[in-house]
Amino acid sequence: MIPSTPTIEALLDGAMQQFTRHGFAKTSMSDIAKASGVSRTSLYNAFPTKDDVFRALSSRINQRVHAAVVSAFGRPGAWDERMLDIINARVSWVYELLHASEYGRELINEKNKICGGDVLAANDRFEKVIANLLTENLARPADGVALARVLIQSVNGILEKAETKAGAERSIALLVGVFCAGATKADAVA
Repeated sequence: MIPSTPTIEALLDGAMQQFTRHGFAKTSMSDIAKASGVSRTSLYNAFPTKDDVFRALSSRINQRVHAAVVSAFGRPGAWDERMLDIINARVSWVYELLHASEYGRELINEKNKICGGDVLAANDRFEKVIANLLTENLARPADGVALARVLIQSVNGILEKAETKAGAERSIALLVGVFCAGATKADAVA
C-alpha cells in the first residue's frame, strides 16, 4: 500500500471525481492529473497505471469503511441498533457510488474485477464483525457466520433495487429490525 501524502490524497480525490463523472473506461490519467492539480509526472511516479490508481482508491475506501464498521461495533447500545449502525457504515458508500452517476454500476464492476482479492478480504472482515455481534448477543446462535452471510446478501439485494438512498435506508432498517427480532426469538425458544 502507498503511504498517504497530500499529493496521494489529491490524486485519489481527483480520480474519484473523474471516475464518478466519466466512468472508469472514459477517464484518462491526464484527466486524473488535471482534476488533482498534480503534474502527470507526479501521477505516474505514484501510480504507473490507471488500474493502480483505482486499486489505491479502493483500498482507501475499504480502510475508511472498515474503520467506520469497527467504530460502530464498539459503540455502546442495544445490539440490534449496533447491527444497523454497522451495516449502514459498511453499505452507505456502496449506495452512494451506485447512485452517484450513470457510471456507478460500471465502477462497482471494475472494483470487483481489478480489486477482486481485496474485495473478498473486505467482505470477509465485515462478515466476521457481524458474526461476532451475533455470537456475543445470542445465547445460542445457530451459526453466526451463516446468519451474517444471509443478512449481508439480503442487504446487497436491497441496494441493487433501491431507487433512493432514503428508501434503501428504510428497507435496510426494516430488514435489520425483523432479522434481529427473529434471531432473538429463535434464541429464546432454543
